[in-house]
Amino acid sequence: MNALLATLGSYGDVYPYVGLGIHLRQRGHRVTLLTNPHFAGLARKYDLDFVPIGTQTQYAQFADHPDLFDPRRSVSVFFDTLILPNVRSAYERLAEHVADGQTVIAAAIQVFAARLLQEKAGVPVATIHTMPMAFKSAHEMPRNAMVPFPDWLPLSLKRLYWWVADKAVIDRMIAPELNTFRRELGLPPVERIMTRWGHSPQLVIALFPAWFAEPQPDWPPHTHVTGFPLFDEDAEKALPGEVRAFLADGDPPIVFMPGSLMQQAEHFFAVAVEACQALGRRAILLSRYRHHLPGTLPDGIRHFDYLPFRQLLPAVALLVHHGGIGTCAQALAAGVPQLIHPMAYDQYDNAWRLKRLGVGDWIIPQAWEAPALAEKLAWLSTTMEVNERCQDLARQMAAGDPLLDASRLIESLLSPLAAAASPDYRVLP
Repeated sequence: MNALLATLGSYGDVYPYVGLGIHLRQRGHRVTLLTNPHFAGLARKYDLDFVPIGTQTQYAQFADHPDLFDPRRSVSVFFDTLILPNVRSAYERLAEHVADGQTVIAAAIQVFAARLLQEKAGVPVATIHTMPMAFKSAHEMPRNAMVPFPDWLPLSLKRLYWWVADKAVIDRMIAPELNTFRRELGLPPVERIMTRWGHSPQLVIALFPAWFAEPQPDWPPHTHVTGFPLFDEDAEKALPGEVRAFLADGDPPIVFMPGSLMQQAEHFFAVAVEACQALGRRAILLSRYRHHLPGTLPDGIRHFDYLPFRQLLPAVALLVHHGGIGTCAQALAAGVPQLIHPMAYDQYDNAWRLKRLGVGDWIIPQAWEAPALAEKLAWLSTTMEVNERCQDLARQMAAGDPLLDASRLIESLLSPLAAAASPDYRVLP
């Protein structure tokens, strides 16, 4: 099989496809990762063929944009910098690597080129969703920073919300560019792009467990729920000696990580240091951007650019982070309580799900101050019920191999025998 894996976004968007590519390659398939050239080195590190979509400049415009984490403008930043400028180039790059009768595309919903090739050339496509919020469900409305939806609202009203959001916001942003290109390809225009058209009618894979997000009646047909992919770069490398020495030198620390792209976390880290000092707790601050860290760190608080979570998290007391789905999954696998500082995208929804599961809590940015943070940290790190629930879910995650299951599902697009060998997935009618 010739597997083309396509996504656009940050490290959290790309890592699951690297993990999936490794599994597919180990099963004997040719695998090509198609994404922004910022991740070319990552693909080479894991022996995946690589094809660039877009430019390094576009990624820098995305990563450095001042509204990247603004709850109202972040989505338009994502589409305007990475997605819409590359609709044509993504289609061309994918089309160049299609081998007749042998190719399967597994792509994020925002890589519209995959669905275009499915319609135009009949290439089998699996849509991959790494987060529950990608399913625009009226039965279980996602949580966000702008529009809180009580569960008791009538279903008709929630469906109306999605119709208005599609027509007035999402389609207005995406459809002009997409439908112009569709006309050039001889395809009719589409609407409700992110709610309906973007999902492959052949196969949709949800890379998270059903206990994190129960499948809903209005999810696309042929949706299969596997589990969290849990790819962690350099996961097998031992922690540096100075990190091991710090971990062994006292009580398990609290880890603070505002996200791989966050470059404006001065207040996040200043409050973290103040709260840990008030509690007498040790801490690790993780960020590749040193300019937003306090100039001098007190004893018991250390900074590191990056550490593999698979090695680090089993040795810590608590993880405080932005709520990205990959980070949530790593902490769940390690059995570590989580406190979320959500800003945009799916982060509020993930925080709500963790709190509902009893393994974490959240503080909105407007309330991010030392007294409130210290209270949450003390409660999460000392409550027996939270710890027991974390350990229970960690045991559930230890069973099975979601990336292997997803690989078999992708194979099933070409091979009925592979489908027959797959586990019993939840398939929605």
